[in-house]
Amino acid sequence: MQIGLIENDPDFLDEVMLTIKTGFHEASLQHWSSGESFLKQEDLSRFEILFIDIMLPGISGIELCARLQELNFPGKIIILTNMNSDEMILQAIKHGAVGYLLKSETTEINSIIETVINGGAILTPTIALRVMIALKEKEQTRPEANLTPRLNEVLDLMVSGNSIAEVADILGIKQGTVNSYAKEIYKKLNVHNRAQLVGKVYRQ
Repeated sequence: MQIGLIENDPDFLDEVMLTIKTGFHEASLQHWSSGESFLKQEDLSRFEILFIDIMLPGISGIELCARLQELNFPGKIIILTNMNSDEMILQAIKHGAVGYLLKSETTEINSIIETVINGGAILTPTIALRVMIALKEKEQTRPEANLTPRLNEVLDLMVSGNSIAEVADILGIKQGTVNSYAKEIYKKLNVHNRAQLVGKVYRQ
């Protein structure tokens, strides 16, 4: 597994890399101090997971996420930052991040990596609460896609930050059924992931 870290604080970088190495001995770690230096790599697609700080020299972490989205970057992006503004969180998710982690909450970083590898998305309780509040404050716009009542239920739960397993528990159905519903929702709304789904359902 190849993991990339884009972080310009050398002390914090050393700490995070050491933590990851203790949990993933075989992982190949590479790091850069700016988004521009990362974008110069010949094969960006080799990175399965990419941690990005927001406050970087040159282009910001959010701008880097947007560029990677344009390039159809296949890896999983996790924001790792001290910034917890609602707008930053929503912009990161809009531009493809599957996780948003505060630097003060990195003690569980290896379990977070494991979750992401297995297809999950990560919002710590602190960030999840902020996302829920921010989304509720925005005007909700339901795209016209002729969704059934059940699909609308699943859609509401997904954009509220619930995992596939949590949606299944709430609705009392199997995870495989939820996955099928999610695929149908993505197809009807012409999106490819949850980040795009959130961006389409909520007016930015």
